[in-house]
Amino acid sequence: MRRIGRDDPERGAIAPLAAFLMVALLGMAAFAVDVATMYSEHAQLQNGADSAALAIAQICGKDPANTQCTAPASAAKSYTDGNALDNSSNVSAITVDLGAGTVSVTAQARDTAGNNSFSLTFARALGIQTADIRASATAVFGGFGAANVVPLTFSHCESDPQFQKGLMFFPEHGSSMANQAGWTCTTPSSSGHEVPGGFGWLDQSGPCTVFVTLASPNVGSDTGNNFPSACDAKFAGWKTALQAGKPVEVLVPIFDNATGNGNNAQFHIEAFAQISIRGWQFNGGGTTFLLPDAQAKYTALGLKNSDTGLFGNFVRYVSLQEAGSVGGPKTYGAISIQLTK
Repeated sequence: MRRIGRDDPERGAIAPLAAFLMVALLGMAAFAVDVATMYSEHAQLQNGADSAALAIAQICGKDPANTQCTAPASAAKSYTDGNALDNSSNVSAITVDLGAGTVSVTAQARDTAGNNSFSLTFARALGIQTADIRASATAVFGGFGAANVVPLTFSHCESDPQFQKGLMFFPEHGSSMANQAGWTCTTPSSSGHEVPGGFGWLDQSGPCTVFVTLASPNVGSDTGNNFPSACDAKFAGWKTALQAGKPVEVLVPIFDNATGNGNNAQFHIEAFAQISIRGWQFNGGGTTFLLPDAQAKYTALGLKNSDTGLFGNFVRYVSLQEAGSVGGPKTYGAISIQLTK
C-alpha cells in the first residue's frame, strides 16, 4: 500500500514572496539608476543654462542691438543643446533685461522624440514614465559699479575714451601734458586744474585705496601734487612685480565733472577703466619707475620731470576678483560678466 504524505503548508510561498521582493528590487533599481541619470541630466542642463546666460550676456554687454541679444532663443538653445550628451534640450524661458543688465535662462530636459521631459527606465515598473527636469541661470553684465581702486582719478580727455593709442601716458590733470592737443583737456579754472588745488588724488578709505561706488559717485579730492606716502608699499610691490616680468593690472576711476575747491572739492566718478601698468612718474622721493617701453614713450612725448602720471595699456578683460560688483556704465569698455545664480 502506498503511503500518502501530508502536504507542506509552506509550499508555494516562494512565488508571491519573490514577486513582492521583485517589486522592492525594481524600486531600489529605479532609485539608484534613474536618480543617477536624472542627476546627470540636471548637471548637463545646468551647464547649458550657465553657458547660454554667460554667452548672451557677453553679446548684450558689447552690442545690445545684436540679434542674438534682441532675439536670443536660438543662440541660447545652441548652448543648451551643446552641453547635453544627446544634443537635445528645450529652452523653456529666456529673459534679457537691458536696463538691469541681466540675462536669465531656464533649460528643460527634452527626449529624442521631442517631448519636453526626461524618460525614466526602471521607474516605469512603478508607473512613473517621465520626469520634468529644469535648470536655471542668471548672468549680470555691465561696467564695474564699485571697487577698491587706486586713489587717483583721470578725466575724459586724459584717459582717451576710445583707447586706441596703444601704450598711453595718463597725465595728472593740471600738468602741461594734460593741456596739449593730444589730450584736448580743458579746465574750468585758471590754474589749469579741474579742481583748484587738486591733481586727481582722492581721499583714501584705506592705505593707498579708495572705495568708489557709482550709486554714490562723488569722491573727495586730496589736495596737493605730492605722491601719498601711504602708496609707497603698493607701488613698491608693483615695481617688484614688473621687474620680474609679471603683469600689474589696476582699475582707475574716470570722472566727468569736478566741483568745489581745495579740501571741499569732489570728483564725480562715472566709470572705471583697467590699465596694465608699465610705469609712473610722480612728485616725491623714489616715485618714478619706467619699463623700457614706458621710457621710450616718455622720450617720444618729450616729457619733463614736471609731467607726472601713469604709463599703461588699456585692458578690455577684467577678472571678477578685481572688482566688488557689476552694474555701472560701460563708457570705457571694461565689461564684466558674472553668474549670479
